[in-house]
Amino acid sequence: MNSQKDLAGESPELEQALKHFKASMDAWSDSALSRPRTIARAAVRPGWRPAAGWALGALLAVGSLAGVIVHRRQVALIAAQKAAQKAVEDRTAAARQVAPPAATPVEKPASKTLPARQEASMPDENLLASVNRDVSREVPAAMEPLAQLMDDNGTQ
Repeated sequence: MNSQKDLAGESPELEQALKHFKASMDAWSDSALSRPRTIARAAVRPGWRPAAGWALGALLAVGSLAGVIVHRRQVALIAAQKAAQKAVEDRTAAARQVAPPAATPVEKPASKTLPARQEASMPDENLLASVNRDVSREVPAAMEPLAQLMDDNGTQ
């Protein structure tokens, strides 16, 4: 086997042909590397999967918001029912405290009946007296049994 120098040295025509071939290959590779390239894009078809994903995401978000709104309404409704029940219980407790003990009814003489205005203001006065009594308590009603256990100076 002979090396390239050996072949080029024997024939100057062969050496010249190889130089021209090398030069043309260098020129071709330079022009191929420097030309602008365009990438052929594959045709992209919009599929149904992204649309389905967006639709399901939107449905999930709306469902979550609806659940929160329904929960808040139920909590508000329960709170309103409890407040109404407590108001009724307070009214009945106040009526029990204000109502005179059941005794034999005493008929008033007809000449000593109160005028209509005074009779109408009696429930209001009773209610105000009940509120005054509740506000002026030293301890809440639920704590009264414990307060009775304490001495006057605050020790056991």
